[in-house]
Amino acid sequence: MKKFSVLVIMMLAFMIFVPGIIFSIGAGETQSSGAQSGKSSTGETSTVQNVILMIPDGMSIESYTFARWFSPEWKFTLDEILTGSVRINNSNVPQADSAPAATAMSTGYKSEAPYIGCYPSVAGMAGAKEFDPKKADTPLATVLEAAYRSGRSTGVVSTSNVNHATPAAFASHFPSRKAYDTLIEQMVYQNISVVLGAGSVYLDAKTRKDGQDLIAELKRLGYNYVTDRKGMMSSSSDKLWGMFAPKAMNYDIDRDPNVEPSLAEMTKKAIEVLSKNKTGFFLIVEGSEIDWAGHANDPVGMATDILAYDKAVKVALDFAEKNKNTVVISAADHGTGGITMGNYKTSGTYTKEPLELYTKLIKNAKKTSFGAGLELNKERSNIKEVMARNFGITDLTAEEIKTIKDIEDTQQGIGWVISGRSGIGWTTLGHVGGDIGLYFYCGNPAVRKLQGTIFNHQIGEYIAEVLGVNLNDLTKKLFIEAKPALEKKGAKVEWVETGTDKHELIVKKSGKTYRFPKNKNYVIVDEKQIVFDGLTVFNSKTVFLPQSAINLVK
Repeated sequence: MKKFSVLVIMMLAFMIFVPGIIFSIGAGETQSSGAQSGKSSTGETSTVQNVILMIPDGMSIESYTFARWFSPEWKFTLDEILTGSVRINNSNVPQADSAPAATAMSTGYKSEAPYIGCYPSVAGMAGAKEFDPKKADTPLATVLEAAYRSGRSTGVVSTSNVNHATPAAFASHFPSRKAYDTLIEQMVYQNISVVLGAGSVYLDAKTRKDGQDLIAELKRLGYNYVTDRKGMMSSSSDKLWGMFAPKAMNYDIDRDPNVEPSLAEMTKKAIEVLSKNKTGFFLIVEGSEIDWAGHANDPVGMATDILAYDKAVKVALDFAEKNKNTVVISAADHGTGGITMGNYKTSGTYTKEPLELYTKLIKNAKKTSFGAGLELNKERSNIKEVMARNFGITDLTAEEIKTIKDIEDTQQGIGWVISGRSGIGWTTLGHVGGDIGLYFYCGNPAVRKLQGTIFNHQIGEYIAEVLGVNLNDLTKKLFIEAKPALEKKGAKVEWVETGTDKHELIVKKSGKTYRFPKNKNYVIVDEKQIVFDGLTVFNSKTVFLPQSAINLVK
């Protein structure tokens, strides 16, 4: 009996003093909707003005650790704000892809590849057990869309094309990440105050399938459209759209600083513009090409782009420390490449290998494997010169030369040579399924801290909570199945192809014709544009309109 009493006392003490651990163990086992209402699980709400969500695409805990050895004093800004880990699985499989992972963070719902801002068609994995098949493929409201409707300004920053999977998932809706023209067209009409990154080829009339000149359209909408660092830095506009490359910006170490701003500079500029709004802002920042370096097994690209990302984090934290009503969250969507410090060659020597084995070549590199690969001639007869010039390697073996010469992707070939000489291993050219680090900061002690082991969709729920918005309610307002809703009003409805990759919803009622162009936020009536709150969204099967658009049909 005495032993039993002691055991009970110990259990009670554990429950009283360590409640957070108990909560973390059971957190997120279902696709919950508690924070969709803007309230925490306790029913309390502590909102903030600003949220900065930063995503180091493809950064695993191992790649983060690896890159830190190249940072001054072997420290990262992120080290100070680590609060937990994130489970990244999709709704249907254990390994994540950028599209559904970003969708989870933007909407509060786990999804599947290759969906962007849409409800999945299949589920069953941890964190996505509650599944409604009637909602399959339908668009979901995002935290960016909700932030704008709360009176806040919004921004998107990336080093990839801004309509790539991760940034697009916050402002676009389509069940395929490859629909680049559609994704960026939706972004143009989302009232985003700042968009900085790459992707001008998807705005240009000459290269778009539908022939639309979206650059001219951005200017008509009042954006200061810039194409280089100087233009961005000198802009005083409240609406800024910067395209610094046709498809993707260069890796940080490869970029021309006179043309392409750094991720830190873009982050600083975005905050400068967005913070003019005293109501607040939501900003998504992606270090995009950490992932691309992982896919190519390029250790220089991975290390240097993580370093560049950490500098951007410092910019965000510097702002948040001065503006206490700001939340900063950093979490990757997944890891890529499966990088390891230590490979099969070091299996028996790892306790004796000095740090220099892993860092010397990479620390002294002039370019990434991708950048160096661009210097190879068509015959690849200058491999020795390129490797000597960029990496200081003057003793290439015949096998190493063959690796670079014979492979289709020179970035991979050069990456493997650098890795092999540096004791670095890779497990895949794809993604890996491990949990990733969760980093959080807010200077307001009243704001609930995001911590513990969570699911990625709980990041979206948390952002909704601290913004004080309801994503489920907004989804119901923004994405109504158009045909039945309009036919209920006595209208005739037809989905018409008006050109290559151009469609309009034609609605006729009471002698009037209403034309709703796909992906836009306006209807054409009597040759006049009437703007409404939301977009005309087509998911390849169904057309959706916001309630504000349906109300215009009388």
